[in-house]
Amino acid sequence: MNTREDDIWKSLLTQSAPSFAGDLTPPLGLAARILAGAREERVKEAAWERIGLRAILASLAAVVVMTVVTVANVHRDDVDVPVRGFAALEEMQVS
Repeated sequence: MNTREDDIWKSLLTQSAPSFAGDLTPPLGLAARILAGAREERVKEAAWERIGLRAILASLAAVVVMTVVTVANVHRDDVDVPVRGFAALEEMQVS
């Protein structure tokens, strides 16, 4: 029941089998793997430190901006406008 096309596919699969087989020996030795792992860990720690530093600086900038906005609003005369409006309503005669 095997046809010529089946034989061709089987031969192609057997020829390409080494391409899909994994390496039996690791490409790096133990010392090289340990050093690569340590380097990768150091890079990850440096990245987290940069992210943490950026987060701290961003929150500090937000605090500074909010402080400036608050101080700017305190020194304006418009802050008492709602209070004056309530005082005017108090003096109005309802009936």
